[in-house]
Amino acid sequence: MSIWVRILRWIFKLQRLAYQRRRYSLSLVAVFIAVIGSAALDVKNSNDPLLFFSDNNIHRQKLQEYRDVFGKSTATLIALDAGENGAPLILLEAERYLSEILLDPENPLSIDYMTALGSVTATLPAIGYPPEFTPLEDVQFLAKDHAALRSYFFNQDQSATIVILSLDHTDQSDPALIAAYKEQMALITHMRERFPTLEISIVGSITTFEALREAFQQDSRYLFPATAFVNFLVLLFAFGNLRVTLSVLVIAGMSVLLTQGVAGWSGYVFAAGSASSFSIVFTLTVASLIHVVHGMGQRQRRLPFQRSHTIILSSFRKLTVPVMLAHITTAVGFLSLNWADAPAFQAMGNLVAIGLVFSLLLSLFVAPIALKSKRTELVIRDDRIRAISRWFADAWAAAPIRNALIVSALSLAALTGLTRIVFDDQITNNFPPDHPLQININQVTNAFGWYNSIDIVLKYDEDLLTKSGSIADVVELVDWIKLQDPVGDVFSPVPLIQDCLDHRQPPYIGAMRDAPEKMMNYCVRAGSGSGSDYVGFYSEDFTQLHLKIMLPRISAAGVRDLSAKIEAKTLTMGFTPETAQMSGVGVMTAYLSEVNTQNMLAGSALAMLVVSLLIGLFLRSPILAVLSILPNFLPAMASLGLWVWINGEVGMAASVIAAITFGIVVDDTIHILYALARGKHTQSRAGVRTVLSNVTPGVLTTTLALGLGFSILMFSGFEVNRQLGFLTSMTIFIAFIFDIFVLPGLYSLLKGKR
Repeated sequence: MSIWVRILRWIFKLQRLAYQRRRYSLSLVAVFIAVIGSAALDVKNSNDPLLFFSDNNIHRQKLQEYRDVFGKSTATLIALDAGENGAPLILLEAERYLSEILLDPENPLSIDYMTALGSVTATLPAIGYPPEFTPLEDVQFLAKDHAALRSYFFNQDQSATIVILSLDHTDQSDPALIAAYKEQMALITHMRERFPTLEISIVGSITTFEALREAFQQDSRYLFPATAFVNFLVLLFAFGNLRVTLSVLVIAGMSVLLTQGVAGWSGYVFAAGSASSFSIVFTLTVASLIHVVHGMGQRQRRLPFQRSHTIILSSFRKLTVPVMLAHITTAVGFLSLNWADAPAFQAMGNLVAIGLVFSLLLSLFVAPIALKSKRTELVIRDDRIRAISRWFADAWAAAPIRNALIVSALSLAALTGLTRIVFDDQITNNFPPDHPLQININQVTNAFGWYNSIDIVLKYDEDLLTKSGSIADVVELVDWIKLQDPVGDVFSPVPLIQDCLDHRQPPYIGAMRDAPEKMMNYCVRAGSGSGSDYVGFYSEDFTQLHLKIMLPRISAAGVRDLSAKIEAKTLTMGFTPETAQMSGVGVMTAYLSEVNTQNMLAGSALAMLVVSLLIGLFLRSPILAVLSILPNFLPAMASLGLWVWINGEVGMAASVIAAITFGIVVDDTIHILYALARGKHTQSRAGVRTVLSNVTPGVLTTTLALGLGFSILMFSGFEVNRQLGFLTSMTIFIAFIFDIFVLPGLYSLLKGKR
C-alpha cells in the first residue's frame, strides 16, 4: 500500500471520527478558535512606505543612507496663496504667524517631531535680518533683492509662499500616523480660520499615508462585506438552500478569523493593503466547498434513498483529493510572493497560505458537521446552475476545435497589449481627482509648478565641497537639470551662496568658479545653519551635498527616465555611480513594480513548476501536469494585456497578478482534470460532454463567486485595488472559458499518450 493511500485512509478515518463525535469535535474547534482568534483585533497595520521594499532593495538602501547622513526622514509642504502679486502683507503676516507657531515648542499647535523648518521667517537670520527687528514691509523688498528668499519660498510672481517642514516621525504605526495627521490638520484648520482670504494647502507623506489608510479602511468597511454578500447571493442561487449557503459562509468566516488571529499573535506589522489577504482566504474557502456541495447534489439525485449523513461523508471522501490538491497548489502560488521585493506582498502571500491551511482543516473535518442538520433533510436545489452548465457542455461538444481556436485567438490578441505595458507606481495616482489629497496637490502645483521631489546626493573628498570649482560644477548641474522636462525647480545651496557673495563688503562680482577660496569657504559654511539649510544641503563633515529636484505630476516612467538622464549627466562631469546617486521616496516607488515584476518572474516560474509536479503526482499523470500550466498562466497574461489596451498603465497590482491569480484559477483546472481522469469514454466527444456536464456546475459557481466577488474591488477608491479587482476577476472569467473550451480538447488529444 502506497504512502499516499495510507494518508488518505487516515484522513477518512479522522473525518468519520470527527463526524461521529460531533459535539466533542465542535467543542474542540470552538476552543481552538477562541484561543487563536482572540488576537484577531490585535493585527498591527502601518502605511510606512518602506514596508513595500526589502532590505536588499538598492533604492531603499540609497534612501536609508541619505536619511542617516542628512537626518531628514519625510517632509510636509504648506502653501499659502494670496492670489495677489508682489508678496502682499496678508501673505507675509500669515507666513510669519505660522512660522512662529512651528518654532515655539510651547505652542499647543506646534509639531514636536519637526526637525527643521524652511520658511521666509526661519531664513531671515541667515541673511542678517532677525524677524523680531524686520517689519513685514521690509520683507517685501528683501524677497525681491535676496535670491535665498525669492528662489526657495516664493513663486514667480510672489503671490504665494511655501513653508517646508522636515519631519522625523519614528513611529510609523497606524495610531501614531493618525495622531500626526490630526495634529497637522488642526494646524491647517486654525490657519484657515485665522486667514480666510488665503488659499491654504498641505501635501506630504503624512497626508498621503492618511489617504492610503482611509482608502483601505473604506474598502474593509464596505467593499469586503459587499464581496461576502455577492458570494451569498451566488451560493443561494446555485444551491437553492439557505442553510447550506450560510454553513459554507460560516466555515469561510472561521478560516478568516483564525488567519486574523495568527496575524495578531505574530506581532508583525503588516502594510495596510495586506488586509485583502483575509478577503482572499474567505473567497478561496468558499470556492473549495462549492464543488463538494454540488457533488452532494449530484449524489442526491442519483441515489435518492441515501440518508444525508451518507451523502455528506461520501461526497467529501470522493472529492478529498481535488480539495487537498486545490488548497496545496493555491498555497504554493501565494507562497511564491516571497520572491517579490516588497515585504508587504511577502506578508500577504504567507497570510493567505496560513489561511489555506486552516481552510483545508475546516473544510475536511468541520464542514461535514456544519452541513448536517437534525431538523431538516439535506436538499441541494442546483437545477438552475446545472441547466446553465449543460449549455456550456453542449457548446463545447458542438464545435470543440472551432471554439478552442476562437478562445485562443482572442487571448493572444489581448496578450499583445503586454508589448505596450507601462508601469506607474506614483502613490498619488491611486486617488480620484476629487479626493482632498488631489485637490491640495493641484493647488500647490498651480501656484508653484511643482508639489513633489526626488533627490540627488553628490559625494566629495574632504575639503573639496567648499572649493569654488566644486560649487561651479554644482551651478552647471543645477542649470542643466532645470532645463529638463518637466522639472519645476531645483533646491540647492547656490542661491544662498550667491546671496552671500552679493552682500559681501565689497560685493564679489565675477564667475563663481573664480571666487577666492576663503570667500567661497565662508559663504558655503555660513549658509548651512539650521534656519537656512532646511533641506539638508550639506552633511555634517561637508563631504556630501544634497539637491532636491521639484517635480509636478509625473509618471513613474517619467521619474525613471529623468533619474537616468541625471545620472548620465553626472558621469560626463566626472562623478561615478558611487559618488552621484538618485534617491528619495519618489525614486524608490518609481521602480517598485519594475523590480517586483523581475523578481516575481522567478517566483511565478517556480510556483508553476511545483504546482504542475503536484498535479502530476496527485493525478498520476505527467501529461496532466504539463496540461495544467497553459489554462492558468495564459488567462492572467491576457487580462493584463486587456487592461493595458484599455488603460495603458499599470501599477503594483500587475507585478503580482500572475502569482495571485495562478493560485486561484488552478483550482477549477484541477477539478476538471480530476473529473476527466476518473471519467469514462473521455476519448469520445460524448464522454467528455458527460464529464463536463457533471463538473461544470462547481466550476461555474466558483467562477461566479470569485469573479463577481473580486470585481467589487473595481469600485474601490484606491487605484491599486481597482486594478487588482479588474485583473483578478477578468483572469477568473477568462480561465473559465479556457477550462471549458480549450482544456477538454487538449486532454482528448493527449489522453492516448498518458
